[in-house]
Amino acid sequence: MTTPTSTPTRLPYFVSYNGALLLPEDATISVRSPTLYGAYGVYESIQLWNGHFFHLPDHLARLEESAALIELPLAGDQATVTRWIQELHEALVEALGVQEVARGMVRLFALLENGDETQPATFLWLEPPRILPPEAYEQGVGAVTYQGERAIPRSKSLNMLVNTLARKRARAAGEHEGLLVDRDGNVREGSSSNFFVVQGETLLLPPVGEILDGVTQQIVLRLAEQAGIPVERRPLPLAERGRWDEAFLTSTSRHVLPLVRLDGQPIAAGRPGPITQELHRRFETYFEQVVGEDGLRE
Repeated sequence: MTTPTSTPTRLPYFVSYNGALLLPEDATISVRSPTLYGAYGVYESIQLWNGHFFHLPDHLARLEESAALIELPLAGDQATVTRWIQELHEALVEALGVQEVARGMVRLFALLENGDETQPATFLWLEPPRILPPEAYEQGVGAVTYQGERAIPRSKSLNMLVNTLARKRARAAGEHEGLLVDRDGNVREGSSSNFFVVQGETLLLPPVGEILDGVTQQIVLRLAEQAGIPVERRPLPLAERGRWDEAFLTSTSRHVLPLVRLDGQPIAAGRPGPITQELHRRFETYFEQVVGEDGLRE
């Protein structure tokens, strides 16, 4: 994994509000906003690397789908939001320099500013890049389980209390991620990641509609098909964890991250498995093809 030669220290610097650039302290919402008491909003996180917004159209398409599922009006269509993102980046380049903002994470929140559906708001800002140490990929990471389910799973909504509590439990245990386990005892997803299992030669993940399908997850599924790795979508009972041969997490910032430990116990041999490693390699190769050389691997 390559560490950026220059890590931004002054971000977010600007926040875009429906295309207008504000200072971060001025990017506020009313206490009357349903976002505060109803978690009524949607969000996206988009990786910026070497000046490229990785799979931006896919993220914005999911934003629109998430908003439609909760009947949330948006302040702009995909073309408009794309322009706002580009204008924000251009302003940051002018203010901070190309190297300072060549890499990072675009955060996008869409909500209602003060409860009036005629006033939808889209806030955009750039955070420093999120980069895990090389040993996380070489040795794998651990997770803990947490009983709970995402509200309206297919919508990437701001209703993240269960996810937050799962992440809090993981941090308390000194682990990387919290995995959500539903009322039937099935592992669905991570607090901020998708969850995959390898059993035999088959790649397993939860059924469509029961989880938030990630942009990175969809890329991994295409790469698995290209590699001839069978894929099956079905419930993943926690009680069957003894039959798992490998497991890994995917997300915008993690890419393909081996999961080798759950609730303090090793998964299979307790080290990254061959299919996980192959998909990690294929993803990083694809990532470099999109964003240029010097991607997230050594």
